Amino acid sequence: MIVKRNVRGGQPSPYPRWPFHGLRAAQLISSITVSGIMCYFMYYLRAERFTIPWTFIVLLSVSLATIVSLTVTIILYNFTFLSPRYNLITNGGISAIWAMGFGMLSWSISTSNVLAKACTGSIWGGDAGAAVCRDYKALWSMTLVGTVATFSALTLDFSTWKKTASRGAYAMPEDDKDAIKANNMTAAELQNQKFEPLKERSVVQTTGVTPFHNEQDIGYHSGYGQESWGPLENKKGGT
Repeated sequence: MIVKRNVRGGQPSPYPRWPFHGLRAAQLISSITVSGIMCYFMYYLRAERFTIPWTFIVLLSVSLATIVSLTVTIILYNFTFLSPRYNLITNGGISAIWAMGFGMLSWSISTSNVLAKACTGSIWGGDAGAAVCRDYKALWSMTLVGTVATFSALTLDFSTWKKTASRGAYAMPEDDKDAIKANNMTAAELQNQKFEPLKERSVVQTTGVTPFHNEQDIGYHSGYGQESWGPLENKKGGT
């Protein structure tokens, strides 16, 4: 039997599908970009024996933590069950660090006016300075995207948790919508859609053998009956 249904391998998720995956995609892209730029900057700062700013350490830490969190939660989402309460706590902690990193980065580049100036060699003293300017603008933009996406994911976690925690309210998981659709179909439509229609229960016709007869057989095969009366086949043949 072929059932057309979105089967993930775990329990149905209470999260709305498109906002959930869209926000996670924005978090992942921004985290990969920020961590890549931070590794690039920190490598050359180390090579030139400069002190690494705390802003870079915070941004690298939060971007890597976001990637790890997204990996763990997508495994839970697909194979077991992703609790909105657990995701709320995780995104809450990461949101605070994203906000702190974004504030530190904005404050550190405010004195140089990187965002207001064009990234050209004439302004920044050569192609290398212009490239650093472009990197800083990309870093600031992706940090902003990561911060907004994580706070939006936090809001989605809270609304989903409140919806599922409300007493007397049933939150329809999107994975069960196909089941509702199948419930509203007729038997002919179910057969065309490869669903197996429900069958009415009927009275089961049994033979003359009852559980009592089965218990007699078990008693014989336990050894006691055979010792007293001989093989079970001989007894049945003699009766």
